[in-house]
Amino acid sequence: MKTLKALPMAALALFALAAVGGCHFRTVYVENERQPAPQPEPRRETRVFIEIGHFHEPLAPHGTWVEVQGYGQCWYPSHVDDDWRPYSHGHWVWLDDHGWYWVSDHEWGWACEHYGRWIHVNHRWHWVPGYEWSGAWVVWCEGGGYVGWAALPPSIGWYATAGVRTQGVRWESEINENCWVFVEHRHFASSRLNLVVAHRRETIVILRRTSVRGSITVSNGRPVNRAIGLEDAEKYTGKKAPRRKIEDVSDHKTPRDRRDDGERVVVYRPEVKKQKPEKEEAEKEKKEREERAKKEKAEKDKRDREERAKKEKAEKDKKDREERAKKEKAEKDKRDREDRAKKEKAEKDKKDREEREKREKAEKDKRDQEERAKKEEAEKDKRDQEEREKKEKAEKDKRDQEEREKKEKAEKDKKDQEEREKKEKAEKDKKDQEEREKQGKEKKEKEEREKKEKEDKEKKERGK
Repeated sequence: MKTLKALPMAALALFALAAVGGCHFRTVYVENERQPAPQPEPRRETRVFIEIGHFHEPLAPHGTWVEVQGYGQCWYPSHVDDDWRPYSHGHWVWLDDHGWYWVSDHEWGWACEHYGRWIHVNHRWHWVPGYEWSGAWVVWCEGGGYVGWAALPPSIGWYATAGVRTQGVRWESEINENCWVFVEHRHFASSRLNLVVAHRRETIVILRRTSVRGSITVSNGRPVNRAIGLEDAEKYTGKKAPRRKIEDVSDHKTPRDRRDDGERVVVYRPEVKKQKPEKEEAEKEKKEREERAKKEKAEKDKRDREERAKKEKAEKDKKDREERAKKEKAEKDKRDREDRAKKEKAEKDKKDREEREKREKAEKDKRDQEERAKKEEAEKDKRDQEEREKKEKAEKDKRDQEEREKKEKAEKDKKDQEEREKKEKAEKDKKDQEEREKQGKEKKEKEEREKKEKEDKEKKERGK
């Protein structure tokens, strides 16, 4: 069995991996954030020591061990779906001494998601065994409403004095885009993250909206996973983050439903012994490294040729695209001009129609006004005529009335005159009658007096 004594060469092998697996990579640069130093880890009640080869037996029932060129013996899991990625089936809890700890849903998670690294080869995720234990060997992304994490590749080593770093840079790596696992802020504390993880086809879009927050730092010589702070998680989810204590056990057989009871997480974290190679093995590994370096150089030369060809093709494609873009732009400009001309004509036609409609409306309004004026004038003339006729009739009626009254007055006057004359004649006749009667009476009385006087005289005379 080959061990991972060749891990320092993994950085060169990563470039070969892209050609083998047909994967695309994205370079990310991260500055380690200075995190508060955790308190010294309490003494473990259970300490277990194993050798690197001891991973084989417990992992064999759950997957397959294969030889991967440049990495030695690697393991890949069985019974995972096409969208599976490392650190996608489980949930996060916070350990005060270690930061974020991944509680895996897989039987083999105690090993493959807390030791070693992951590579994507021949369309499969392969686990490369490692010596150091961590809550999770991941790098973190955040932004645009999402939190994301990705398994570290073998090219990212860990040093007890400096954390994770590459040559000349504090942190830099080639991260497989398909390795990223993203969830919305509100789902970060979910206990079944595989049900809310964004689909792999959405990764590139989400990745553009995020920025790398950091990876594993070191404190007291051990890995600490605090790139996403506890307060950050509580702000994302709007509730208290899950915090746990560690309960170390002596084997990996803890059932999945007992790994996290809400207060403690059951952790099997044996210490992997680092043995110095014998001289022959060292020479063999040196030869293998030289062979790998030679092969990698040949592959690099081949890649360089392919890159040059690809670059030339890209330049030609770029030139073709520019020509097409220029032609499309000219056609678009022509279409735009035609559209503008068409639009201007349509607007002019519309304006002309509006002008005609406005003019016709004005003329119609004018005609209507004239008709109304004419009608009003006719009605006025009619009213005036009626008024005149009414007035003339009234005047005629008045004249007739006056004539009637005058005639009646004349007749009345005549009648009155006749009545007066008749009355006067009657009165005169009466008066004349009375005068005659008076005269007759006076004459009679005179005759009576004269008679009496005569008689008196005769009587007197006879008395004598």
